[in-house]
Amino acid sequence: MNLFIKKLIVVATFGTCSFFANAKMNYGDVQITHLEPIKANALWVREKQVTPMYPFEMAKKGIAGCGIYKVTVNQNGETEKVQQVTSLPARGLAKPAKKLIKKWQWKNVSGKPAANEEKLVRLDFCLGGNTVEEAQARCEQQAKFDCKA
Repeated sequence: MNLFIKKLIVVATFGTCSFFANAKMNYGDVQITHLEPIKANALWVREKQVTPMYPFEMAKKGIAGCGIYKVTVNQNGETEKVQQVTSLPARGLAKPAKKLIKKWQWKNVSGKPAANEEKLVRLDFCLGGNTVEEAQARCEQQAKFDCKA
């Protein structure tokens, strides 16, 4: 999805929210934690180190939580396979999280020859707070808790 469409969706969403005088704005945040290998020892790292947008389907349904995913990056730096290891809640995270991860592009930063690499990545999806900073703070706290159902 290109940047123009993303901005259009955000403007439309906020415009709809501002239409309702009593509507309370809730912010969302996504935190990524590289579990294995740790980022410093990884062959591949995400090319764009930006916070992904909160999946619209999850925000619409009010779904928040965390998930741990096994990600296979092939020797061409493409996400080859994504498998959910665990999540909390047990349902509702897998499909949007996998969709998000599959879009990631990877670059080899190790100086070693390109090869397949398995990674263990944790995604925390957090909703709530009156500002972006509050949502981010909630997500940082949530990321400290266990993510097993």
